[in-house]
Amino acid sequence: MVLLWEGITLIYHYLCHCHKGCDLIMVEKRKIGIIGGTFNPIHLGHLMIAEVACESFGLEKVIFVPARIPPHKQHDVIDSRHRYAMTAAAVMDNPNFEISDVEMHRDGPSYTVDTIHYFKNLYGPNVEFYFIAGTDTICALPTWKYIDELLEQVHFIGATRPDGSADIDAALDALGPIARDKIHLMEVPEMRLSATYLRERLRERKTVRYMLPKCVVDYIEDNHIYEKD
Repeated sequence: MVLLWEGITLIYHYLCHCHKGCDLIMVEKRKIGIIGGTFNPIHLGHLMIAEVACESFGLEKVIFVPARIPPHKQHDVIDSRHRYAMTAAAVMDNPNFEISDVEMHRDGPSYTVDTIHYFKNLYGPNVEFYFIAGTDTICALPTWKYIDELLEQVHFIGATRPDGSADIDAALDALGPIARDKIHLMEVPEMRLSATYLRERLRERKTVRYMLPKCVVDYIEDNHIYEKD
């Protein structure tokens, strides 16, 4: 009788262990978005893309990562402390947005693959990361350093515009079959803003109202950024 009871107990514990193991396997991974860039300056287009991505893909949050030394943009980039401060001010009032200074502490160029490694180590294996980018960035992915590794590590969300589909298709073809599984396209409301255009308006002392968050405009004016020499 004792042996029978011990056998039943062992079976019970084994089944409980298997059940817990199944529960662990079935746990849905968290989804976190990352949007990197020079943010020179951050504008409403950046914020809108992040907001739409958060809603469309069920992201827990979106982390903004300003680049200290961007690898592809070296001309006309203001000091990183100003770009970080403007980005921090712009995302402050959205509970789904955060900012990270991970790239502010690097001496060399800011490569996305290094940033992804940092966040994967920080958050662990139960998180899927979605790198959010505009049409131009998605089209340039075939030229990125370590792009094959990045496609293995993260998903990409590409904010599309009506006239960019042909270029995106060419980029996806160049990246191979994995790109169709890991790069997701997202339509966003039409908002043709570029940081280059906004910097020029600021230098010419033209209005940027309704193009930049007010807190960013205030910061630019208080610190005399983008003024003509």
